[in-house]
Amino acid sequence: MRKSKEFNDKYKDYLEEGHYGMDINEPSVLAYVDQIFNDLTKIPEFKYQQVKTKFGLARVYTNLQDVMPFAGRILEQELEDKINFILKVEYELENRLASLNLDKDGKSIQPV
Repeated sequence: MRKSKEFNDKYKDYLEEGHYGMDINEPSVLAYVDQIFNDLTKIPEFKYQQVKTKFGLARVYTNLQDVMPFAGRILEQELEDKINFILKVEYELENRLASLNLDKDGKSIQPV
């Protein structure tokens, strides 16, 4: 899964009406959240509204707090923490590659 549109299409039955859903286009984040949502969708009443970054930090909005009052917010917080970690690693990797004049795929960014 490479784009948030693919993610939202896959989980459209769980996206609450009027919300845009996944808004992070980082493939590693999409792969991780896809794994988690694959399990969360087994909760009968599970719905999500947004997964995005706000002021540089991941924010996850679901109905887990309503469905599972004690554990719901903890699950959302863990998901946010893991997404933030993935984004930080991706950022550091891109910066280190750029310092070597390489793009994210390891290809030279200098003209030949």
